[in-house]
Amino acid sequence: MKQIKCKICDKEFTSLWGLSRHNSQKHNMSSEMTYINYNLSGVEPTCGCGCGEKPTFLSIKKGYNKFIRGHSSRVNNNWGHNPDALKKSHATQKLMHEAGALKVWNDGLTIDDVRVRDNINKVMSNPNRSKNISKALIDVPKSEEHIRNISEGAKTRWSDPKERELQSHRRMLWMKENDYTVKSNLEEIINTIFITLDLEENVDYERQYYIRDNKSYYDFKLYKNNILIEVDGDFWHCNPNSKYKTPKYECQFKNLKKDKIKNEWCKDNNITLIRFWEYDIKNNLDEVISKLKELL
Repeated sequence: MKQIKCKICDKEFTSLWGLSRHNSQKHNMSSEMTYINYNLSGVEPTCGCGCGEKPTFLSIKKGYNKFIRGHSSRVNNNWGHNPDALKKSHATQKLMHEAGALKVWNDGLTIDDVRVRDNINKVMSNPNRSKNISKALIDVPKSEEHIRNISEGAKTRWSDPKERELQSHRRMLWMKENDYTVKSNLEEIINTIFITLDLEENVDYERQYYIRDNKSYYDFKLYKNNILIEVDGDFWHCNPNSKYKTPKYECQFKNLKKDKIKNEWCKDNNITLIRFWEYDIKNNLDEVISKLKELL
């Protein structure tokens, strides 16, 4: 028979139950802690729905419930979208409401109430709760009714112009935060100049500064003087003093149109916009540096 050794005093036992009694009497250790230390390698269990909360401990023999009470429906009943479960739940709630027995636990309570505050603290202490629940539901099939409701809800949401505008804004910020915006070699040269001038990024200046009004990224913003800077490639933006001054390609026409929008927005909002051409950065860098020093 396999022996279980006490990790504190090395005494051996034939069952976890016997070890649990020993730990309780000799080492002031609860049966729950014994179960965690010897059956779960010291790792406390969490609810199977992914919420991150610890389920109820039953006994040294049975261990823990897989789910916190009520949370199993998130997985087993498709989080309340099982049609049969919904009908049964609605019928029960209706009967309870008619009998006056249905009441929300925090009805009439304010944020100053200890129970409300404890509930808020519990949610705030687990910021990844919703993500973990969603992860646990990845392989759980959705009912036809659930899929239909999601589709109809999405259509209603995106029919609202304000919601589409907010989502566009969120998407642009996400692109910046996840390095999906393009940073050219010319920008790197200007950024290096800023560093040599003892400027600190996100303190003295910002790269890829996003303007929501015209849905545009400007290459740099100097905070001190509220100046925007664009670094333009001769080919891509049709430098009028180069052989590329006349646009031929779709990408050039598109960039020129966007440049005009950026210029007009800055003019209308009394924002100084400085443009540096590729030719000047490569051939007249001293003049570019002098101009930057002047701006600062």
